[in-house]
Amino acid sequence: MKRYRLIALLLLATSAWSCNKFLEEYSLNELRPGSVIDLQQLMIGEAYPFTGFFAPYLELLTDNVTSNFPTRSIEQQIVILMKGEGPFLWRYDMFETMQERGIANSNSYELFYRRVMVCNVVLDHLDGVVGSLEEKDKIKGEALALRAYCYFMLVNLYGQPYNAPGVDVNTTPGVPLILASAVKDEYPTRASVGTVYEQIEKDLLEAEELLAELGKETSKWRVTDLFVYNLLSRVYLYEERWEEAVAYATKVLQRSPLLLDLHKLTNSSNNFPTTNVFTSNVYDINNVELIWGYSSPLEHSFAFNASMIPAYSRTSPAPYAVSPDLLACYEYDDVSTTNRKDLRPHFYYIGYGAMASRYRVSNLKIIREGGTGPTKGMRVAEAYLNRAEGNARLFLATGDGAYRTAALADLNYLRGHRYDKRNVAYVPVEIADAEELLQFCLDERRRELSYEEHRWFDLRRSGMPKIIHEFKFIAEQNPVVDSLVQGDERYVLPIPAVALSKNPGLESNPSNTPR
Repeated sequence: MKRYRLIALLLLATSAWSCNKFLEEYSLNELRPGSVIDLQQLMIGEAYPFTGFFAPYLELLTDNVTSNFPTRSIEQQIVILMKGEGPFLWRYDMFETMQERGIANSNSYELFYRRVMVCNVVLDHLDGVVGSLEEKDKIKGEALALRAYCYFMLVNLYGQPYNAPGVDVNTTPGVPLILASAVKDEYPTRASVGTVYEQIEKDLLEAEELLAELGKETSKWRVTDLFVYNLLSRVYLYEERWEEAVAYATKVLQRSPLLLDLHKLTNSSNNFPTTNVFTSNVYDINNVELIWGYSSPLEHSFAFNASMIPAYSRTSPAPYAVSPDLLACYEYDDVSTTNRKDLRPHFYYIGYGAMASRYRVSNLKIIREGGTGPTKGMRVAEAYLNRAEGNARLFLATGDGAYRTAALADLNYLRGHRYDKRNVAYVPVEIADAEELLQFCLDERRRELSYEEHRWFDLRRSGMPKIIHEFKFIAEQNPVVDSLVQGDERYVLPIPAVALSKNPGLESNPSNTPR
């Protein structure tokens, strides 16, 4: 096992931007894996993202988060607040400031390319190792699907939105597309957004064929056929290929239609607790919604996720908290004892103190206190929302009422599992207007998928709207105010300086320039 980890470490050190001189002293032939089991171990140890969140800062970029004035005496609050300053204010040097302030796993560019390179090693060596055809096909499907996932994240972090107005996806820069483990002399340049998406689709369609039978019984810690179906649905949604998005979401839901019923999460007296006592999260390995999960140690996510869970003070404001704008999206009655309506604010967020921004994110949503279960991943709720939006878009385009009926059916099924039904039955929503239905779908995505690495991407593909952030460092001073204007160039993140320095062929983004 150790020698195959060495293969990965050597390749990871070269990364996506180095030249072959780095490996002059090493012979990869001497380290070649001998069996498909070796490649499986390499995937598990080096490719699957078990070591931390790959983009822990994503929610701080969005309108789901607000910052609070810390108390001078609470040094920990100020430290955490400053760690999030870069992404919260969309700074050109956000990755450098996160690194300087001790944020583990903040360089998403490097982290995703490391996994790409491991997947490439596996794919390049499959034909030369000992193992059955079934074993090889299964690990090939996993490697292709995981590589596609990494490129999907990369192109949506560092490239223009696929549907951005005025953008030609065939010419606008995406990210370097590296599809082999061999290190070359030339530096890789950025492929177009369209080319990257074409490769993502190609990898996923091949993985679908390989995993359709071989991936069904795999652990939810590993890539399965459901993972592929769900990711394809997401890819097609971003590409505005609505019929394909609906079709692949349906493939997920035909196999895995069940949802978690929030109204059943009660304490021993059958009343909803005043504070969240649910000790797991929506990605629990036993949750019927889970498609795929991975975990992150607390120390890797503390700076951002735990900044909204101030365990050190239940009465002081969290450095970063749930925005009032997000809370206003829910139909929630926190006073009623018989019908609180939408229960998601009750279980996804927790109130503290008497602050204006008084909600932090609960461990049900983003973190597992203790244990080793997943803390991120994919779940069935997204498939319902992907299908609902696809049908709503088709209704808007065609006027065919069948699409409206289908969209409302998915929305109401999901919402019926999120509402308080102890004493009052859930009342389904009825929306006749196509524009209103589409907006309701987008709002429902925000309500359901908050703090799950969707909101930033949904904002990008929904016209890149204006966002205002106030960075409240010290109560005695005026806050620093910055905003993204409609279509702001900072909706495409700056490429980390270390990547630009290592690869002269890598074109920077406009957001790399100081404002």
